[in-house]
Order: sequence, then C-alpha cells, then structure tokens
Amino acid sequence: MILPHRALPLFRLALAAAMLAGASATAQQVTLERDSPLYAEPRLDASQVAQLKTGATGEVTGKQGAWLNLRTAGGSGWLFSFNVRFPSQQTGTSDSGTGSAAGRLFGSPRGVSVTSTIGIRGLGEEDLKEASFNAGQMKLLDGYAVTKEAAERDARAAGFAPVSVDYLDAKK
Repeated sequence: MILPHRALPLFRLALAAAMLAGASATAQQVTLERDSPLYAEPRLDASQVAQLKTGATGEVTGKQGAWLNLRTAGGSGWLFSFNVRFPSQQTGTSDSGTGSAAGRLFGSPRGVSVTSTIGIRGLGEEDLKEASFNAGQMKLLDGYAVTKEAAERDARAAGFAPVSVDYLDAKK
C-alpha cells in the first residue's frame, strides 16, 4: 500500500496506537493458587524478593521455561507457573473477544480453551556423559531426610492416618 506523503504521519500514529493497545491487551493477569516465593532470577537458588500469599494477583511480564516473570504489589520477580491460575478465556471477564476494541483486535478468539501439559523427560546418554558430582546438592538433599518416627508424627499432626492397601492380582 502506498500512502500519500501527508498521510504518513497519521499512519505512523495509528500504528503506534495499535501497538500500544496490543501490548496492554496481551498482558496476562494471574492469581496465586498457593503461597509462593518470588525469586530475583528464574532459579531456586536465587535470592528471594518476596513471599506471596495465596490469592495475590500479578501481571506476567515474561516467561522462561516453567518460570514466569511476575509484577505484583509485593515486588517483581520469578516464580513457577505451576503456582498460578490463568484467567479462563470463557468467563467473558477479559477483553478476549468482548469489550474493548483492542481486545477484539488482539485478544484470543472467544470460546477457545487452552490446556497446558508439562512433561518430564528422562536422562539421555549425552546428559549422563556431561553429569558431574555436586557435593553441595547432595548436602542439600540430605537436609530433607527425616526419620520414620518424625515422618509418622508429622503425618498424624496433619490429620493423615495409615491405610492398608491390598496388592493388585497380577493374574487378572
């Protein structure tokens, strides 16, 4: 499309407005499903920026693997995507197809339901070749060890009770 010289500034202004509207329409608001630490970097050993409570809300500003960069009233940082709930596209509360013009232009189509599945892959031969012993991680792992008595005491305190489960008959 060729624009007259006088229309070029107007076209640039309209393009900039559309880009700004698109940026605000794509920001995702999330709600925390459980108390979660907010980290300075997308790593468990990074410094903790804040401790967020269940029900807190925030805006996703970035993603990296299973981590979300989140801006909240308590601070900005990284947390696991497993700990948040994304708003449903079918609730009609977002600008995904109803409401603002920006939502109709840049939002997801109405009635679309998105399901995310996260898988865990096994270790391959190359992973094993590159693996090395990490004494610090072993010490951290040892720190999680408890005695059988302590585990039973904590389970009872949490309201759990032992249950006997019959083995499945392999012949069926």
